[in-house]
Amino acid sequence: FVLCMAVFPASWPQEKPFDDADVQYLLGVSYGLQGRLNEAAEAFEQTVRIRPDYAEAHYNLGVTYGELGRWNEAVQSHKQAIRVKPDYAEAHYGLGRAYGAVGRWNEAIEACKQAIRIKPDLAEAHFVLGVAYLALGDSGSALQVYKVLKNLDGEYANKLFNLIYK
Repeated sequence: FVLCMAVFPASWPQEKPFDDADVQYLLGVSYGLQGRLNEAAEAFEQTVRIRPDYAEAHYNLGVTYGELGRWNEAVQSHKQAIRVKPDYAEAHYGLGRAYGAVGRWNEAIEACKQAIRIKPDLAEAHFVLGVAYLALGDSGSALQVYKVLKNLDGEYANKLFNLIYK
């Protein structure tokens, strides 16, 4: 289970007391860490019903939907996270991953490029970008991504290299 880069949104610690949305969010995180994905999804859904502008909850809902194989819903959740917080690199990456899972490779490329523009060292986005290029038959672009990725994350670089040359 992959969560937001930090379990807590950047706005925490809060000066105001937790509200019901925060409680539901933490419940979703807890369920996710336990592998109780359906319950995590329900908690994140409740979070965004209470507070529709909770970008981290939309993102984690998208991640959870992806883990459940509900990729079209993951696309929508990541898009909503981006609407709330346009410079949310992880949400752009999540959108790229979800687009790739449903075979929308050109859109996956654009989402990953946006994630990389915002956060150039986001290795996961580089990896998905390389995979998307390969899915479209563009091994030259995938190799260029590999060259960048090997300086960011050796494990992802090796995985991409193996996909390029399999």
